[in-house]
Amino acid sequence: MTNHIFSRDRLVKLSRDKMIKRLPPLNFVKVFECSARHLNLHRAAEELGVTPGAVSQQIRALETNLGIPLFERLHKRLRLTLAGQQLFATSGQVLQMLQETVDRLPSPRQMVRITAAPTLCTRWLVPRLSTFYERYPNVGVLIDASIQYVNLADEPFDVAIRHARTGANSAQHEVMFPDEVVAVCAPSIASSVSSDISTAKLLCFAVNDHWPCWLSAKGLTGYNKLDRVSFSHLMLALDAAIAGQGIALSPLQLVEHDLRQGRLVRLHGDPVPTGFSYYVVARREARHVAAFTEWIIEEAAKDPEHEDQLSWD
Repeated sequence: MTNHIFSRDRLVKLSRDKMIKRLPPLNFVKVFECSARHLNLHRAAEELGVTPGAVSQQIRALETNLGIPLFERLHKRLRLTLAGQQLFATSGQVLQMLQETVDRLPSPRQMVRITAAPTLCTRWLVPRLSTFYERYPNVGVLIDASIQYVNLADEPFDVAIRHARTGANSAQHEVMFPDEVVAVCAPSIASSVSSDISTAKLLCFAVNDHWPCWLSAKGLTGYNKLDRVSFSHLMLALDAAIAGQGIALSPLQLVEHDLRQGRLVRLHGDPVPTGFSYYVVARREARHVAAFTEWIIEEAAKDPEHEDQLSWD
């Protein structure tokens, strides 16, 4: 005869495994509890969002699983058996406790995937993200800083920020703010170039060179042949302006921080409309994406800060 010696841990595991095998599927218990409260298959089906036939089928499956009847089927109504009364007495409490526990669990961190131009990301979007995180702590943001236009239907992004001609908005495109540019330069050269910009180089964003538009709006003629330096990214032109290498054009929203910190000053007054705007395009089916889109439109609606010391006229 073979002796079987089990440790305490082994006995606990055997007991737990036996208990788990005895427990019926949780969804069966949920359907039973709802049916027991209503004592009516149709009302239970309405609450659960299924058909009465599906409710009846799961109750029979539970009774088969337990090996005992839980309801007496009367004309157009149900009545709990003694076993059904015993199960109903605890099933509601257990389901409620389970729901409360699940509600207390940390929410999964959802991610909004964004594609936008590098300069907009670094000088406008990223400095504002702390206010989004404060409002939605369980939503993360993944940013792809790129000048490449992507089709949201074909690429793994939820939100795209576009620069396009004003009037291009539709149900999928919502205006953030118009592209109205200001001329900016380092304080070290501001006094010399404010009266005669021919003494400075024009720092150009090669993709969208708005200097002809700005010069025309300011009534400045004869400057189209000035020395120019072109950059593939607007932020490079702005970095060159901060270094005192010339004058750059930028939407006011993208240089607010530099103006406040005194790294740049504004020349020749008010911004000049370029005929372009910044748009946000989003797939709003997911709630966290819709929340981000609403937040970014709200941020874009805030007026850029205008301070007298930021201008050099």
